[in-house]
Amino acid sequence: MGKEITRRYRVIIEPDEDGVFIATVPSLPGVVDQGETEEEALENIKEALDFTLTDMIERGEEIPPSDAGRGVVREVELAV
Repeated sequence: MGKEITRRYRVIIEPDEDGVFIATVPSLPGVVDQGETEEEALENIKEALDFTLTDMIERGEEIPPSDAGRGVVREVELAV
């Protein structure tokens, strides 16, 4: 196996209507997981991301570059 490269990916964690936390990776839209807490969702998405990237490498697919630090995430609050 080749040399390992450390990559960082942005993860978004949001509660759904049932109070479960859903974690997504914008750079890899198919990578989604959940947890009862934000921390559990983060741990679960890390496992799902590791599985996905390992599978992509084994199949010879190009994996997306790190996206951490690109762009800005902000919340906006409006009274309408």
